Amino acid sequence: MPFKSIDIQESAELIHEGALVVDVRELGEYNEAHLADSVLIPLGEISAERVIQANPTNKKILIHCRSGKRSKMAANILVDQNYTGEIFDMDAGINGWIESGQPVISEN
Repeated sequence: MPFKSIDIQESAELIHEGALVVDVRELGEYNEAHLADSVLIPLGEISAERVIQANPTNKKILIHCRSGKRSKMAANILVDQNYTGEIFDMDAGINGWIESGQPVISEN
């Protein structure tokens, strides 16, 4: 099943509904700012197996990165690996999330 790219508003609704948020950026980027309760699986480590481990109940997943490029790549990897859950891509990335005034957590 292919993934669906969605905007910030749709992403916020999906998170509110309980979707698992998968951040595919690197650890340093994640520590600068990330969405609450998100799971870090960098693009170089993304696999259907890793996502299933993080999401054993197979709820919807929302993948995001900084600007939308890596999240699309990650979504395509999961599709190619026959991941069976519903995949959504936050097309504006965390940059768009922050610009829209949505909350983030910073470890720095």
